[in-house]
Amino acid sequence: MAIFLRLALWASLAFWSASELVIDVQPNVISPEITRQLVINCSITNNQVQHLEVIKSLTLSRYNETIREFEDLFVLNTLTLILKQQTNVTVSQISYGNTHITLTLHNPSQFDAKVYRCHATGDTAEGTNISMFAKKAVEYETNLTALIEEIRRYKKNENFQCTLKKDENSEVNQRSRLHFYGSSEIITELIEPLTITCLYKTINQGEKVMPALQTLYILHETKGVIAYINKGQPVVTAMEEVKSKNVKGELYQNKLKDSYLQLTWTNLKLYDSGKYFCEAHVQYLEGRSEKFTEMLTITVQSPTLNDLVNVIQKLITQVDEDKESIELSKQNIENIREDVNTHHQDIKTIRKEKEINKENITSKKEVLDTITQNIMSLRVDTNNTITMLKKDIDINAGNIKILRVETEENITKLKEELDTNKQLEINFQDSLRMKVANILTDLSELKIRMDEGPAISCRQINSTHNRVIVKLLSGLQVMCDTKTDGGGWIIIQRRINGKVDFYRGWQEYRDGFGDYNIGEFYLGNENIFNLTSTREYDLRIDLELNNTKYFAQYENFKILSGTEKYKLQTGDYSGNAEDSLSLHNNLFFSTFDRDNDLHSGINCAERSSGAWWYSNCYDSNLNGQWGGTSYKRMAWRDLTGSINSVSFSEMKISEREKNYFH
Repeated sequence: MAIFLRLALWASLAFWSASELVIDVQPNVISPEITRQLVINCSITNNQVQHLEVIKSLTLSRYNETIREFEDLFVLNTLTLILKQQTNVTVSQISYGNTHITLTLHNPSQFDAKVYRCHATGDTAEGTNISMFAKKAVEYETNLTALIEEIRRYKKNENFQCTLKKDENSEVNQRSRLHFYGSSEIITELIEPLTITCLYKTINQGEKVMPALQTLYILHETKGVIAYINKGQPVVTAMEEVKSKNVKGELYQNKLKDSYLQLTWTNLKLYDSGKYFCEAHVQYLEGRSEKFTEMLTITVQSPTLNDLVNVIQKLITQVDEDKESIELSKQNIENIREDVNTHHQDIKTIRKEKEINKENITSKKEVLDTITQNIMSLRVDTNNTITMLKKDIDINAGNIKILRVETEENITKLKEELDTNKQLEINFQDSLRMKVANILTDLSELKIRMDEGPAISCRQINSTHNRVIVKLLSGLQVMCDTKTDGGGWIIIQRRINGKVDFYRGWQEYRDGFGDYNIGEFYLGNENIFNLTSTREYDLRIDLELNNTKYFAQYENFKILSGTEKYKLQTGDYSGNAEDSLSLHNNLFFSTFDRDNDLHSGINCAERSSGAWWYSNCYDSNLNGQWGGTSYKRMAWRDLTGSINSVSFSEMKISEREKNYFH
């Protein structure tokens, strides 16, 4: 009985080998009478293969008797997750994931009864490239009279249930339980949805006797495999009418959680009636494998008049609810319109206030200009007065010497006049200091009011986010770093994952390229020149290598105009990344189509797959190939040496503060 059951359910699986490279076929015997589909699954469980440290590719092949060798069907690059089809396969469905390829052949023929091979390639821990193989044969059988009779007899037996041999599996049956149930056993056609769940429960009896669940299947007696899940892989559905989002499952190695496979579909038809089967394949530590099976009978019946009436009543109720919802939405829209009108009025008021503020600022500027002129006049008058006082003192001192013989009364009067003049000078200076302090206070308040307008640079941006995208007063859209070293940084170059190609020509580096949403971009040499030519900036370069962060900072950073080939100019260095940029100071910018480097024999930009202020050729090459090695890499020589590449690069500039009141 167990042998016939295995054939009827298409669930023959090979024992799992010690290595984790597996090829599985369902079923392993096909025939034109009952086989609706053939499923070939090439997979790597637990995302690893014995002896392979790095897995590079996974290939599904089929033996070709004509050429007497295996012919590749599909090749999966596991590093990039790119699947390539090598041979045309008709009437098929292909799915793949991180470490598996699953091919489903609909209505397989005798041509599909071949040997299938799963081929994994990669590197060992020592760096040696090796390959591993697993094979599985599919047989073709046409004389199925006995099998068909067995299936017919099996369909008539409504009380059939799958049991294990008592002498071999009584202990396993006590430890492991397979539950298979549906949302209902009788479903109304095209009206009721159906949800069926295959649940595998394990009672912990110790590590030595605990089986490991490898696969869960849900099958239909005539349609074959509906859905399945292998250890370490996502759920796969083989029915087009069952969408992938309605299938879920998980194989837990944790003894505290139950593994399950569940699918839901709607619009069932009468031909969806029949017997459904749940199969669980387990493996023991000693290498022995077992299979558990449960059956569920589902009946899809035609809807009655009462069913249709109930559906119509539900639809009417739903329509009434939708009408109420629409009315509520209309009311909400009307409220929003009123809010928008109110906001429009507020905006008009704000605009008027803004115009008034502009007029006030203009008036204060005029007052400030007048005060400045008065200060200049006072300064001239003060200097003249001081000069005259000095002359008077000199004259008086001379007169004292000449008239020393005169009376003490005249000498006393002269001293009193001198003391009076000094006190007048002190009082005048105190008054002048107070006026200057008041003017500085007015200037500070004016500066604060002017700063409330559009941002000139990232120094005026405050945010709870580490990085924000803003449009400056100049109209240039930039990404600001608001946290690093106090914030205020304009990011001019950023590389995090290699999704943006930085091997570009002169015009693109002039205008800028990349995507702020991706997080990789270059602001553009012309934009950087416009920024650094009007104000003084510092440059900071943040780097990451082997999960360790470094930075290098340079004072007085700027690049010159396009007519000067965007020459680089930097000042003093500080940081913990060592100085790998000073070699490029006062050098021109080069791209593969504009060679401005100092090397007479080669184009450094072309050789290095980048664009930089190359010398002969570089100490740093942060616009090189992301993740590259040798010359074509993101280099910072004092960190990466001559081979490695940094995994993160962010170049940013910050305006140096000026003191306008000294």
